[in-house]
Amino acid sequence: MNDEQVGFNLDDLRKLCKSYIDYTRTYMDRKQIRRINKQRSTLDNFVFQFSSEVVDFSSQYGSDISISYTASNVTGRPSKFPNYGDFPQSYVMRSYGPWRELAPSRKCPIMPQNAGRIRSEDYIILSFETPVIPLVISIFETFTPGSVVRISGKVVDLPETMAWRLLWEGLPQNCNGLRHSRLFAPKLNYIKELVKEICIEFNHSQLDYYTELDAVSMGGILKYPESGELDIISIPMVTHTSLGYVYDNNEEQNQEILSDIRVPSMASNLTMSTSLDPFLKLIKNIEELENEWRKVPNIDYTLRLPNESLMQIFSYLDLKSLRLCMRVCKRFYNICTDGYFYRELNLKPYWCSFSYSMLISLEPYCNQMTKLDLSWCGITKGILSTAFNLFIKKCGTNLTHLRLDCCGFVNDTTLIAINLFCKCIKELSLRSCTSIDFELICPPQSFPKMERIDFYRTNITTECLIFYITCMPKLKHINLGSCKRIDCMDHVAHALSVSNKQLVSVDFWKSYTLSPTGLRFLTALKQLEEIDLGWCLALSIPGDSLLDLVKSCPRLKKIIVVSLRGVCDRDLLAFADYCPLLEQIDLVGLRAITVDACSKFLQKCKNLKLMDVNFCENIKEGDVQVWRSKYPNVCIQFTTSDHSNVYHY
Repeated sequence: MNDEQVGFNLDDLRKLCKSYIDYTRTYMDRKQIRRINKQRSTLDNFVFQFSSEVVDFSSQYGSDISISYTASNVTGRPSKFPNYGDFPQSYVMRSYGPWRELAPSRKCPIMPQNAGRIRSEDYIILSFETPVIPLVISIFETFTPGSVVRISGKVVDLPETMAWRLLWEGLPQNCNGLRHSRLFAPKLNYIKELVKEICIEFNHSQLDYYTELDAVSMGGILKYPESGELDIISIPMVTHTSLGYVYDNNEEQNQEILSDIRVPSMASNLTMSTSLDPFLKLIKNIEELENEWRKVPNIDYTLRLPNESLMQIFSYLDLKSLRLCMRVCKRFYNICTDGYFYRELNLKPYWCSFSYSMLISLEPYCNQMTKLDLSWCGITKGILSTAFNLFIKKCGTNLTHLRLDCCGFVNDTTLIAINLFCKCIKELSLRSCTSIDFELICPPQSFPKMERIDFYRTNITTECLIFYITCMPKLKHINLGSCKRIDCMDHVAHALSVSNKQLVSVDFWKSYTLSPTGLRFLTALKQLEEIDLGWCLALSIPGDSLLDLVKSCPRLKKIIVVSLRGVCDRDLLAFADYCPLLEQIDLVGLRAITVDACSKFLQKCKNLKLMDVNFCENIKEGDVQVWRSKYPNVCIQFTTSDHSNVYHY
């Protein structure tokens, strides 16, 4: 691909900056001209590059044995930008909108006050060839933009737990009316250190469909100016180009680009008073208020509050604020160190500085801890598995919920420690914990009280998984998505049908070895409310197995049958007839269903909230418009795109 196709390279950037300098030179005084000359020397030191490697990520729509919709697609130059649409060559994550939180498999929040105003759901860490002081980071969004909420940079030659710097953060954007690709380049917090890796965090709650990323670039200088000042020229924001894409820096439009616009006003016609009387009167009033305030006795009203009231107030504080309150006085310290505040701990928001010392500092107060979320805390490599196992030994006696998503320190010894010391464990999340060698755990560990377990993208094998299933008689939720080492999912389905009849949700996403035989085993799960069969290609011709399943599971509320080409009108109408509680259904890529069947389905499903019919060949935009007007309470997903042939099987 040449530079003209990309539409953005270093030479163009320099030309743009220099032309802007020449254009504005006549409107600047000498001081500004000297500043521009310094900027020219800074540009000579400028490096522009695209990401070269994916270091880590939390989830992907594709699988590890495929190249479609995977994280690796975000490296290198853009392949589709500025085109807009759904492309298998892009990076796509697993969720969008509020639908995951409305599903039967939703998780309970842990210490929600600690999550902050800006909450992250996914992340990807990218590496670049040349370390630079970052001046601009551009994210090439080719479909449903708006989910980026935070960008952090990792400073080179610093300890992992001290290396991450916040470059930008902002709330998720509702860009659902935008039907163009977007070059998202927010204004960064400038730092003086060299950065080689960046972490991009996402929140998908405002999206009306999956977001897709084509590439990520970073521009910066190789060294900081000797003057100690970094002069940055602001180039006006381009809101819409002839190529059909949008450049967005996530700033209000009433800033620099509007500062030079003169708007006619009536202010010049108003008479201006030069009297100081109003100001003198205001000062006098302030002095009188200060005198009255001095007469009020200095009373600490918190002393009049009982400890129970203060504990209730402090329970709304995040962990950092709670630790600061310890320093106020001895009474506050005694209250804030009470184990009541540490029954639930969510350290995920502090992943960028997480270390063993942070965990040890909390250890004296965690004797009553029941829920612990350390998701993403393995990114900094600030703790070893042996140290974490010791912490579990000391503080895990009452632990019921443990989330260790994307934690590289979690290995086979960690599972053994959890089994030995966490006898009350009910929820265990091991999403993307790829360091666990399940075959080394001999014998495999049992969790008799387990109700929810997540093995998404782990290396668990068929034999180990069957053992775990048989030792978890109370299991209600299990995620087996993208487990590439399970060579026979039919055997797993049989084990679930025998040992876990109270199962509520099961995720088989991209389980290529689940066949109609395995699906028939699941008919024994009468309490099933959610099942994900997306991309289970061995079910492409399900026969009567899918029909038998829905007949046996009348409590189903969410069904995903993405890309199962053999699903037809008979199956769709069976969903409506036998699943009266159905709320969400994903029919993406089903070529056999018709408009008439969908119309009858919508008419029968009184509780339906979401229906996705993207890339269903027999469904047209006109049909969807009719349904949307007739069923306004149902979110019907259907994307109009000029790229109808990009859906990849």
